Amino acid sequence: MGGMVRGVEQPEDPGAPSQSFTTGQPFAEIGVGSGSFLKAAQAKGFDVMGCDLSEPICRQVERESGIAMHCGLLSEMPGDRPFDVVVINHVLEHVQQPVGFLQDVFRLLNPGGIVHIAVPNIDCWEARLPGWTSYEPYHLTYFNRQTLLRAVNVAGFTSARVQTCESFSGWYLALLRTVLGINRAQGAVTRPMPVSASRPAGQRTALVEHVYRFSMVLTGGVLWPLRWLQGKLGYGDEVVCIARRPALRQGW
Repeated sequence: MGGMVRGVEQPEDPGAPSQSFTTGQPFAEIGVGSGSFLKAAQAKGFDVMGCDLSEPICRQVERESGIAMHCGLLSEMPGDRPFDVVVINHVLEHVQQPVGFLQDVFRLLNPGGIVHIAVPNIDCWEARLPGWTSYEPYHLTYFNRQTLLRAVNVAGFTSARVQTCESFSGWYLALLRTVLGINRAQGAVTRPMPVSASRPAGQRTALVEHVYRFSMVLTGGVLWPLRWLQGKLGYGDEVVCIARRPALRQGW
C-alpha cells in the first residue's frame, strides 16, 4: 500500500496532498478486514472509527480494540461525525456503483479532508495472465489510473494524485495460479495443494508451506528491479489515489 496508508507507520509520503495531522483527528476506514490498520491509526493518535458489512468482523474489532464500528452500508452511515481522513483499501472494486460510493465518502469528510483509495490495476502486466489474483467473480469493476481518477473527480474530489505500486508476491501468485489452471471464471487459489499421499497430512502441509514461502520470497527478490520499474511506469498491480474534498472558501 502506498501514500497515506504507509504514512500511518512511516513518514509522510511526499507524493500525497499536503496535510498536517494532529492527535485526535477523526479517521475512518471503510472495509476493515482484521482491524489491524485501524489499530495502527489509533496508536498514532487518530480518533478512529470503522465501517464494515460483516457483523462478526465489526463485533470482533469492537471487542478486541474498543474501536467504534458502523455495521452496515456506507450510505447508511450518519454524517454527524465527519472525518478528516477516510481510507478505502480494496473495497471500491466490490461495489456496484463506485461513483455513488465515493459520493458517500465525500459526504462523510470534513471540507479539506482527504481520502486514500487502493484498488487492483487492470493495466498491470500480470493482468495478461489468466491467473492474476484480482480476476475474481466478486470484483465488479476494474480500474486503471485514468478510470479511478475520473471516478474520483466525478464524485467531487480535487487535488487527486494517482500512482501504482507492485506487490511483493504479485508475479509469483499470478504465475502459480496460471500454472494451476486458475482462470478468470474461478475462485482464488493462492497456494498449491499437497500432492504426496505417503506422508502424514501435517508433514505434507508443513513441507508445502515451506516450499511455498521460500519460492515466493525468492521470486519476489529476484524480480525486484522489474517490480520497481513496473510501479514507476504505472503498471503496478495496485492503483493508489489520494484526493481531497475541497475546503470551504474563506467567508463562506
